[in-house]
Amino acid sequence: MYPKQSRTDIDKMAERETAAYLRRASITYLECCVSLMMTHLQREEVASILEQEADMLRSLD
Repeated sequence: MYPKQSRTDIDKMAERETAAYLRRASITYLECCVSLMMTHLQREEVASILEQEADMLRSLD
């Protein structure tokens, strides 16, 4: 039998697990997008696009 946990502990655990799931799902989605790009564009084109996107992302406040 597991020890009882408080409602706040369960809420925190659920929040952590939800965030971890969303992170994994986002990475998987990004990997699929990159793979799709690689089937239709040259490697250097994909790299250039991703570098531009990374620069735009870094410039966000």
